[in-house]
Amino acid sequence: MKANIYVEALLLSFLGCISPASDKLTQQQKDQIKSEIKAVCDSMVAKLARADAKWLDYYSDSPDWGMVNADGTRWDYQTIKKFVPDWAESVAACKWTTTRQDFIFITKDIVICAWDGKDDTILKSGDKITFNPHAYTMVFKKIAGQWKVIYSHDSGIPVTAKAGKQ
Repeated sequence: MKANIYVEALLLSFLGCISPASDKLTQQQKDQIKSEIKAVCDSMVAKLARADAKWLDYYSDSPDWGMVNADGTRWDYQTIKKFVPDWAESVAACKWTTTRQDFIFITKDIVICAWDGKDDTILKSGDKITFNPHAYTMVFKKIAGQWKVIYSHDSGIPVTAKAGKQ
């Protein structure tokens, strides 16, 4: 009896460590997914550069969505949804410069994007906020045929140059 339990546990452990062949992504599939997610990222950056609040459209409107900001605060989707209009009103321009972008494939529908770069934001007040470096970890999930951010975590130290003192 004890031997059967041991064999069953070993078998379950072994089967849990392998994934069906259909879950393996080919290099061509990975390249296609990278291309799709990069297009989302590029569009997000373009909207941020114009201080267009519609960059939030790339985030999943879900109670499960979460974000950890560089200062350690945690936001849910409703918090960021309330923040974005005020942000868009206060920003004159944003510039993001990518230095590295890596992709980790969890499944064909869930991908982690580790995105590093420099972030310059100029406020309408004339103040300039720079994060250099600024790192993001974004978890993308394909929902209804679109890649959406379901979790985000950023890390960086903002340096603010006050208007007239730059």
